[in-house]
Amino acid sequence: MGLPREFVVFDTETTGMPPSARLVEIGAIHVRGNNIVERWQSLVFPEQPIPPRVIEVHGITDEAVREAPVARDLLPRFFEWLGDLPLIAHNVSFDASMLAAECDRLGLPLPANATGCTLQAARALLQRRSHSLGQLAADLGLPQKRHHRAADDAETALHLYWHLLQNFGSSFKAGHLQFGAGLDRFQPRNPRLPVSRQVLAEAAQQGSAVDLRYHTARNGMIQARVSPRWFFRTRAGVVMEALCHHACHYKSYKIERIQAAHPCPDAPPVEVRRG
Repeated sequence: MGLPREFVVFDTETTGMPPSARLVEIGAIHVRGNNIVERWQSLVFPEQPIPPRVIEVHGITDEAVREAPVARDLLPRFFEWLGDLPLIAHNVSFDASMLAAECDRLGLPLPANATGCTLQAARALLQRRSHSLGQLAADLGLPQKRHHRAADDAETALHLYWHLLQNFGSSFKAGHLQFGAGLDRFQPRNPRLPVSRQVLAEAAQQGSAVDLRYHTARNGMIQARVSPRWFFRTRAGVVMEALCHHACHYKSYKIERIQAAHPCPDAPPVEVRRG
């Protein structure tokens, strides 16, 4: 398999690490040969506050995304624009995992576009002390704009790709990009809930609420009314994502810390608060 002639370079900004994180920005560039065909960029409302430590990295605030579309509405438009073109990113496993996790949590179909990684190619061909996108751009004199903004980082990754192509020529192979793994290969692991927690799964299927008694990380006990939506596995165990009726945004709850859960089918619906 040779290097793709037509592809999309993309980048995401998020609230943290997948699978628990949410998208806050997507930037992408459609490339054909040595030409940029079209650009695609959008902020995303993540349905939860952006942690301050993350805002310090990319500078995207809750106010900035307050009027942005949610992932449920945005991702189908992005995938339609993408078509069947390959996706290339710097550390593609992160960005592809973000797209896959969002699709899984929202029940959206996930396309199987092939992926490639400029980080893996840089490690194989350049063998620098640091292969971060910002450091490589500085070392190689690549054009760069705002670091940790999706559209700008996508463009820097594209210039890195072109640099490798220009300097290594036919020695630059698809294998250096680890090119070929489909986007659907990055789907998160879906856990099986124990019988004692099936009330949570049923609530998620029905779109109804449950009342929890929850053991917090600081050894406190709280009561919370939530609407479960999605369950995922991390190294620390199984986690439930649910809309907290009091905070009016989505939160994550470790299954092992749920002391009790009781159905509350007659609870009035709650909408996510924007800002």
